[in-house]
Amino acid sequence: MTATATAEDHLATGDSINEQLNAGISLDAAAAQQGITSKWARKLAWLSRTFTAADREEIGAENLARLRITHLEAIAGQQEQLRVPLLITAAEERLSVRGLRKRAAGLRSGCRQAVEATDTVERSGGPEAMRSTERALARYARMPKEQLLRIYTGKSGPYIVGVIRAAHQLESRIAQEGGEVFSVAPNDGNLI
Repeated sequence: MTATATAEDHLATGDSINEQLNAGISLDAAAAQQGITSKWARKLAWLSRTFTAADREEIGAENLARLRITHLEAIAGQQEQLRVPLLITAAEERLSVRGLRKRAAGLRSGCRQAVEATDTVERSGGPEAMRSTERALARYARMPKEQLLRIYTGKSGPYIVGVIRAAHQLESRIAQEGGEVFSVAPNDGNLI
């Protein structure tokens, strides 16, 4: 594999190695067939198993093309529910591996604090949280039908419904209070 290979390229190689392993071919033979060391083959097979096809689909091919194997390695040990959002953020914001690790450390710290503060009032999201939600919903709106339905009927579905419901409630409340509700055309190409 070359230094310019993307995360997607490495994961595809890992998939191939896992297929060979499942067919009873030894790791050494699979590595030799790929022209890589056994140590490298083991790493790629592990990353391929860690980042499932569903994870990759959610991350998106365009984002995977922006990432390198070092991004995958930096996130592979994270909690499962943090991996995909972290990699999407890394790709979209073009984070370095160092920046990605910092972001992950901040999330881990935030998760610990959330667990420790179970009796506290939930804080409202600031502009960055709102931008992140808007980006996610816009990504979902642009997905191919099969991918969208898979996500919507999966773990994320109830949260997507919750965000839509909350947005409608907020719109009603703003109108009730006499505030101006901004109208956005349904097919506005300027969502993100």
